[in-house]
Amino acid sequence: MTDTGLADPGPTARLAALRASALAVYRTHDLPTKPGFYRKGPRAKRWTRLADDLDAGARWDLIRAHAPDSGWRYLDRDRLGEAHEAEEVREASRVLVSCTRLETALEGAEGTLADLIDLALSLPAVPPRG
Repeated sequence: MTDTGLADPGPTARLAALRASALAVYRTHDLPTKPGFYRKGPRAKRWTRLADDLDAGARWDLIRAHAPDSGWRYLDRDRLGEAHEAEEVREASRVLVSCTRLETALEGAEGTLADLIDLALSLPAVPPRG
C-alpha cells in the first residue's frame, strides 16, 4: 500500500485528509470552507451562508424568489468551486463532492463495500511508470 503519511491509514482518515487539502485550495481562493448551503447575488463578491435551520422547502422558496436569469446562485459548499476559472478550484470541488459521497457510502457500508472503498482510496492518483 502507498504510504499516505497518515497515522491512521483507514478510509475515514484518508477522506478527512483529502477534504482538508481541498478546503485549503478553497481558502486560498477566498471561497467559504464552512459546510452549508450558500447564495450569491448578481453583484456580490462573496458567497453568503444560509442559516442551518432552513429546510429544503425554505431553500426552494429563496431560489424561487428570484427569476432564473437574475444572476442569483445557490449551492452547497462542496459545489461552490465547480465553475471557477481556476482548474485547481474545480478539482477541489470535485474532491469535496466525492469525499461526501464516499463518506455517506461508508456510513452504511459493511464488509465488502467498506473494503472496496478502502482499496480504492489506497490506490495512487497517478499510475506507476515503468
